[in-house]
Amino acid sequence: MEPEFVEFRDGEQLAAWQDFQLSGMPDMISLMNLCHAIFALVDGGILDNLRAGKKSPDEGLLDGTVEKIGAGLLDYLVLRGVLERRADGFALTRKGELLTGEVPLARLGVYLESYGPVMSRLRELLTGEAVYGEDVQRNGGPLGKHSATMFSAFHTPVLVEAMRGRGVRTMLDIGCGGGSLLVDACKRDPGLTGIGLDIDADAIAEAQRLAAREGVDDRLEFVVGDAFAPQDWPAVCGTADGLCIVSALHELFRDGEQAVVDMLDAYRKALPEQKILLVGEPEIKYVPRDNDDDFYLVHVLTDQGIPRQRGEWLEVFGKTELECRRVYSRPGAGPPVCFYDLAPR
Repeated sequence: MEPEFVEFRDGEQLAAWQDFQLSGMPDMISLMNLCHAIFALVDGGILDNLRAGKKSPDEGLLDGTVEKIGAGLLDYLVLRGVLERRADGFALTRKGELLTGEVPLARLGVYLESYGPVMSRLRELLTGEAVYGEDVQRNGGPLGKHSATMFSAFHTPVLVEAMRGRGVRTMLDIGCGGGSLLVDACKRDPGLTGIGLDIDADAIAEAQRLAAREGVDDRLEFVVGDAFAPQDWPAVCGTADGLCIVSALHELFRDGEQAVVDMLDAYRKALPEQKILLVGEPEIKYVPRDNDDDFYLVHVLTDQGIPRQRGEWLEVFGKTELECRRVYSRPGAGPPVCFYDLAPR
């Protein structure tokens, strides 16, 4: 005898479920979990195994994972359209290929890996139970790595063209991190040499290794120093005829506009014969599809000066001993960055 099936329905319950669906929350939950799943696919080594031709657990697709959990992750990603089942195992769909491209993974890494430790404690930062810089820190290593990927794809060509247009032969990159910007620039312009300066000795060591791996270490030198203390820079920095600072100067706005003006004037004095001081700064357009709102939020939470629009930057430059000769931008790149070509008045 088959059991009786009873289905309960009432207007209040159906209205509550409809409101939940109309709220968009189901999609938000799915996207949140999908982000973590894609990050695990990469960080757990499964993506590398797929790209190495391993299509099934028998071929080593789940090597390095807890196989039961790995198998469940694969099934989930099939449901989400990232993977597909084939006769010989699993493969990335076209959607999966796009989601796991260099730039999408770098954008995901910025928010999930670099700022994840901050976002996970948003409530505590909001209530004052935690203070950024003391109890909470962004993850600087991944931030440098992922930012380098995006800059190489979108912005380094602009920087190289700006330097070339002013006849620069030796570029000083202050706050160079792991050196990827200088290395990429030197690979694109065989006549360019450079000096990288960063306060983090570990980052400088990584920059030296990167330059050696990429075969440009004969044209690059990396030194330890504080980007915001030009009076203490190593003497070699004074040999540069061009200077760039990218996505860092806006942080001084937390100390007020005058702090930015003073630092720009200090840079002018540090290299009096400089052909160009190129300031690269993000410009938030507040376009949700470009994650501008997310970019804004992480700056609020990490006690950074909020990135300014170009008109606001031009007002700041007008209070310095420098003149802005040109503004470079590149539409369709993320995050959007303006490069300001400055020179002594």
